[in-house]
Amino acid sequence: MSEKKVTIKDVAREAGVSIATVSRYLNNSYSSMSEETKIRIQDVIQRLNYHPNIMAQALKGQSRTIAVVVVNMSYPFCVSVIRSISEVLDEAGYSLLVCETGENAEKELTLIRSLVARGVDGIILQTNGQNNDLLQELAETMPIVLVDRHFDITGVKNVITNNEEASYQLTEALFKEGYRRIFFISEELNGLSTRTQRYAGYQQACAKRGVEPAVCWMERRKTDTCQAVLNLLKQESGEQPFAVYTANGLLMMELYPLLQGLSLRVPEQMGVATFDEPDWANITQPRMTCVRQPTHEIGQLAANTVLERLRGDIKPHLQPSVQMIPSVLVLAPATERTAK
Repeated sequence: MSEKKVTIKDVAREAGVSIATVSRYLNNSYSSMSEETKIRIQDVIQRLNYHPNIMAQALKGQSRTIAVVVVNMSYPFCVSVIRSISEVLDEAGYSLLVCETGENAEKELTLIRSLVARGVDGIILQTNGQNNDLLQELAETMPIVLVDRHFDITGVKNVITNNEEASYQLTEALFKEGYRRIFFISEELNGLSTRTQRYAGYQQACAKRGVEPAVCWMERRKTDTCQAVLNLLKQESGEQPFAVYTANGLLMMELYPLLQGLSLRVPEQMGVATFDEPDWANITQPRMTCVRQPTHEIGQLAANTVLERLRGDIKPHLQPSVQMIPSVLVLAPATERTAK
């Protein structure tokens, strides 16, 4: 004989509360619930091994699934943010569905429509900015949160870091170490806030010093653009010292092996720095200077914003809103020319 399935009614009876109270607990609606009641319900759920009927919740518009859409799963920033989001959602009893767009606007559009059709409860998105009208429309009925890249969309919250200020701080720190030229290596801006803001911070630091910006546009996974950057740096070898600053860790990952082939002393002749703090940066010799993005905090805040909206703790934003979490400059031996 099969074991009788535990129902929400069983949980309510064992916990000594109403079915409505258990339902509010399962939906993370704790506004008028005591801590003692929450603990008692949780204990009963675990003891009885109760699992909510997911199909029934989906039919009521509650799939208890949040989608996260990013541009590149190989980007350490994305991996770290997703991990943090997953921790928050798991604790709240929500499932996580992760998708990748590959920077393709059409694919992003198709994914968003598919996710809505599947009944996800909310979407956390790293967007390329080509589908903002759809996101604004969706934000009227479901929580939409943007991470990393900032776009002003009515009803949508942005969770970002201080790209411009952090880029300025990094560039200024390199100048203070005595580097006469700082090469800023970036992908084409293409209207993306992260790239535009980091470039702006770099330009501001150069302007303050009266130094002409030295910008190299590089396309990842294209050996010709990488080689063009390397050739430019080779020409600079006679004008030492100089520093190389990549706008993200993926660019540095491709460029770093070639920098090692320049036979220049680091940090005396060439400084090496990047926005991001990829795991492999800690094993470079000497260790490179980085900007550490608050990926854990960004993921936590994005996930909690979605959950709060679903619980009704916060209302849909009538205007675009932004929450900025500062990054941290991590100075390291690869740029430390001056005695401390």
